[in-house]
Amino acid sequence: MNKTENSSRVRSKLVKFLISILFALFILEVSSRVWLNFIVSEEDRFEYSIYSYLRPDNQRYIPHHYLNYYLNPKYKKGKIYHNSLGYRDNEFSVKKPEEVFRIVAIGGSSTYTIKVNDNEKTFTSHLDRILQDKYGYNNVVVINAGVGGYNSWESLINLQFRVIDLNPNLVIVYHGTNDIHARFVDPASYKSDNTGRRKQWRNPNIPILEHSVLFRILLRKSGITAQVGIGNFVDSDTAYNASSLIEIDPFDLLKKNPPNYFKKNLNNMVAVSRANGVEIMFATWAHSPKFFGDYASYPHYEQGFKENNEVVKEVAKINGIPLFDFASKMPDDTKYWADGRHVNEFGAEKKAELFAEFIHNSGLIQYSE
Repeated sequence: MNKTENSSRVRSKLVKFLISILFALFILEVSSRVWLNFIVSEEDRFEYSIYSYLRPDNQRYIPHHYLNYYLNPKYKKGKIYHNSLGYRDNEFSVKKPEEVFRIVAIGGSSTYTIKVNDNEKTFTSHLDRILQDKYGYNNVVVINAGVGGYNSWESLINLQFRVIDLNPNLVIVYHGTNDIHARFVDPASYKSDNTGRRKQWRNPNIPILEHSVLFRILLRKSGITAQVGIGNFVDSDTAYNASSLIEIDPFDLLKKNPPNYFKKNLNNMVAVSRANGVEIMFATWAHSPKFFGDYASYPHYEQGFKENNEVVKEVAKINGIPLFDFASKMPDDTKYWADGRHVNEFGAEKKAELFAEFIHNSGLIQYSE
């Protein structure tokens, strides 16, 4: 066999090998698509899908012209659903019936109760039921206006442009970890408009390999990539996440970025509520430090929680509004928590019991049927 024939045979074998590899990848890609679209659970389908391919009712958040984003009114996942007004609640009219005492809870994912997968078992649903069944306030209705990821900037706007229109009798303000995130930014970008933490809604880029279902599954199972969250759409490049804080001194950031804007936002919430004849109450933010690896147990976050809770107390005292020191009442036992920041179903009910007791004992509900 001459050299030319040998070289031709090698090339032939290489071509056959490459074709077999491509054929195998094709079969695996087709199998992956069948697996993702027809075999896996709804939960896994969401986990391994590209966000832009999801149906409208699978997208929890959508852009909003003032708030940046809010709850998608079309969202429905199992027993979780949003109403036509964009609240995690049953349908209700914007116009409040005269006989109803309407309570609206605002805040982030801990108000939304994101780790509870049943609208009937959220913190606000339990609060509604307990106030009626245990305390006899049959005319009370509690509305959940919490939105995952919201900090006090978004809640202030939410209060101003959406919640006040519901004509609530009482607004509950419950904020914690998201306003700590807002302080973990480059000090040069820490400003009153929160540009250090937030950018205008922008769809994140999709890595080229993730257009392949096979490679997307492999990448996500290995932890190299992950399904996008709301932060991928709205977090600024100057914001640090929990992992990137390892590279800098987080205590120095807390010192350089004090909670003065958090204080300002809370004061403005009081002013907006009073200007519209609405009663408002604050609650300190509770967490559990008993989950290993959860950033809520990190010393710098614990310091941030403590500092922000002191601000909540200070603003409540200065303005003479009701303050529920929930952080001192809520057990940190892991049986009540899904992680260090969010309650589970048992915790949601326990939280509601404690809030209901405070609201009743404080006489915040002035009339009942």
